[in-house]
Amino acid sequence: MRDRSENRVQRRRALTLGVAVLASASSVCRHAGADRPSAVIQAGGGVAQERASIVSRVFRLPPVDDEVEQVVVTAIAVDPRGEFLAVAGDDHVIRILNAETFDVVRVLGEGGSEKSTNPGHFDWIRTMAFDASGTRLVSAGNDGQMILWDRRRDFTVLQEIDSAPALACVRFAGSGKQIAAVGFDSQVFLIGKTVSSMPKLRCHCVDLRCCAYRDDGRMLAVAGRDGHVHLFDPLTGKTLNEKRLHSARIRDIAFMPNSNVLVSVGEDGEIMRFDTAGQTLLSRQRITSGRLFSLAIVDSDLLATAGSDDEIHLVRLNEDDQRLFPIATLSGHVGSISTLVVNNGTLVSGGFDATLRRWDLAQMASPESKIALGNDADNGSLTPTPR
Repeated sequence: MRDRSENRVQRRRALTLGVAVLASASSVCRHAGADRPSAVIQAGGGVAQERASIVSRVFRLPPVDDEVEQVVVTAIAVDPRGEFLAVAGDDHVIRILNAETFDVVRVLGEGGSEKSTNPGHFDWIRTMAFDASGTRLVSAGNDGQMILWDRRRDFTVLQEIDSAPALACVRFAGSGKQIAAVGFDSQVFLIGKTVSSMPKLRCHCVDLRCCAYRDDGRMLAVAGRDGHVHLFDPLTGKTLNEKRLHSARIRDIAFMPNSNVLVSVGEDGEIMRFDTAGQTLLSRQRITSGRLFSLAIVDSDLLATAGSDDEIHLVRLNEDDQRLFPIATLSGHVGSISTLVVNNGTLVSGGFDATLRRWDLAQMASPESKIALGNDADNGSLTPTPR
């Protein structure tokens, strides 16, 4: 077995060769308090109207290994019951956090870079998801393992599935009866109660990065390096359509709630809305000259996306239900932002600066309030982190 310190050095070296270099973050502790990065608020025409502050709180994951000082956030999953957040780090463990306080209540796995006799990951965890009931958590990543964790038994392992390629995205169908996973391969892996009954899905693209079920479970969208979105019926395996949306790798996709509309972001810096029923491109908006890695649906009118430019971009759908326009840029991270989720009206982000940030978007619930953004720190007593 390789020396643990050598593994850590290699892990950090690999990080600097990834999508961003780990920057030295501000001098903050695990519960760092409030930060007040500026946000440029824009009118529908895209003209900056006013600068305002959207409050964020900054958190760091406590290391489980004395040799690791900072833990890079690689994936976040939201508990639909609102009790927990599952957060994975580059130390190959999953931390179950209290969704309100962000305190760690449980650690899943041992970390390290060699497979252990105990359940857990031994390489980067790229993706996690809860099922709709919040009963099961699934995790997957570079080690080719897919692990199901049972919330009813303190997140003990329910099932381990291995022998897959490195996996980039895993999602539950709304019914919870099927799981889809994609990775650095052309195959779309479908897992159900009886593996033999699952259809075999394959794309022309050999580098798949994201997948999403429509809410009714009758459509599965997958996408990756070739910029195409591939649509399947996950129950029969039938290919429904294939459409080129982006000029570069697609990194994240999501269906709007109870809708046929698929939203995608890619390394071309663009965000798209695509009607999968009418096969029509509804909206196309260039957000950044950098690459977009992550996407979150805040509500039926508001989207959030982030990537290599260290900023989170809030994008609103115009009243005509067609045009998208950026309304705010949230600054504060000092490295690429790998993951975004929405939890109880707040936006949670994580990335290569080894921080979690919780952004208060409560004042952005409607277009009329987009200028009147909250300026108060969480709990009313936190001070800004020095810059």
